[in-house]
Amino acid sequence: MSDPPNKVEEVAEKAIEKVIEPAAQETPSVAPSADKPAIATVVGAAQAVQDGLHAEQGTKPTYEPLPAYALQYAPLMWLSNEEQYWPGNPLEHLENCIPQHKNGALIEVPKDIFGKWDSLKIPAVNDPDVFLCLNQEDPRVNARIEKLTATHGKPDPVTRRSDSAVWLILVDKSTIVEPGVVDVFYFYFYPYNLGNTVAFTKFGNHVGDWEHSMVRFKDGKPIALHLSAHADGHSFPWAIVEKMGDRPVGYVAKGSHAMYAKPGAKHYSPVPIVGPVDYTDKGVLWDPSLNYVAAKFDVPTATFTPLTAPPPTATTTAAPPTPGEAPAPASHPGEGSSSPASTPVYDTRLTPEQVVAVLNYQGRWGNSFSDVREPKGSVGDKISDVGDKLQDVFHFGKKHESERKPERSLGLSQKLSMLRWAEGPTGPRYKSLERVGVTWNTTALLNELV
Repeated sequence: MSDPPNKVEEVAEKAIEKVIEPAAQETPSVAPSADKPAIATVVGAAQAVQDGLHAEQGTKPTYEPLPAYALQYAPLMWLSNEEQYWPGNPLEHLENCIPQHKNGALIEVPKDIFGKWDSLKIPAVNDPDVFLCLNQEDPRVNARIEKLTATHGKPDPVTRRSDSAVWLILVDKSTIVEPGVVDVFYFYFYPYNLGNTVAFTKFGNHVGDWEHSMVRFKDGKPIALHLSAHADGHSFPWAIVEKMGDRPVGYVAKGSHAMYAKPGAKHYSPVPIVGPVDYTDKGVLWDPSLNYVAAKFDVPTATFTPLTAPPPTATTTAAPPTPGEAPAPASHPGEGSSSPASTPVYDTRLTPEQVVAVLNYQGRWGNSFSDVREPKGSVGDKISDVGDKLQDVFHFGKKHESERKPERSLGLSQKLSMLRWAEGPTGPRYKSLERVGVTWNTTALLNELV
């Protein structure tokens, strides 16, 4: 009589079949700094085997808790009164998208996982050249599609909670910066980015939008704040940023969702008068700690591991009940609180596996709009350098330094179209999580904080 099947062996075989073998067959591709596919796939396979052990033993894997200080000093965000595109859920966004290669070819996905988080793990989908294209009405015809506005993600004006979770990523940099240094990234997903107006035209529109703030800690104490905006963003010494109690405050620009340290008009292009402008104001206050998920990123292996909520004994600082007032201490779920709406809450609707799948996705979170490209050899193609200069000056369609540029030369008309309709953004793993320095220009900071 043969021995019963061993669950661990089954999981190991599946891991080799689905993870190791496809990785070995892959041809080298352009990868971001700190992205080490070979190591990451081996670690992923090892994790799969570990999950098999837990399955065989009937136990759940255990993960480290998020440090309480990541919530205690979590940024508070003012969204604009005129905002039309609110925070969303990337998994709900995925349900409304079709994976498509940059050349326009559709990616085949099994029906049982089409539009589901499992599809992000398929090698053909989890590829830098794949775009998650909206399968609803063309946003170039109607950008007010319900799935893009995400009105359900608008923070409640009383509780300041959004139904859309914020994605926290902890990166220990003790070995690459100095002992005791930890960066905590707070990622915000929006289904749509509305560009700013230049010459009566909106430029820089794109489906999908990942923005982030980052707090650098030294021995558990905050020392710097970074707010992402367009090509890069601004970093600030902790002492000089606006705060509500212990928590820093950021201002999210209408439509573009770029973040700033003060409200008002923000001229982010060197072109005077006619250049694009961001607008921020004290519209709706959003407390990201009230609905979040968390993971840690290991720089040497470029892998994500889920984190759990801080233990019930760890206290955090809640958002002030009224802007400007001192915050009241709030405990983590399970300990009880007289003000549940001010208690940090881990979004348990998202499983650890789903969190990792989203953060680990290498493709683009929006349309490629590849159909606006025209064949080479046109008159515009002969003067394509003009389009390059426009992109460099206006910063359209180039929101982050890590975004990849088109590989082939485009004509002027195509480039103008691509400036108006930018490609979908990359996700958190491509946002320089491994960054070492936090630098700032004193003059720029003074101007920003005026």
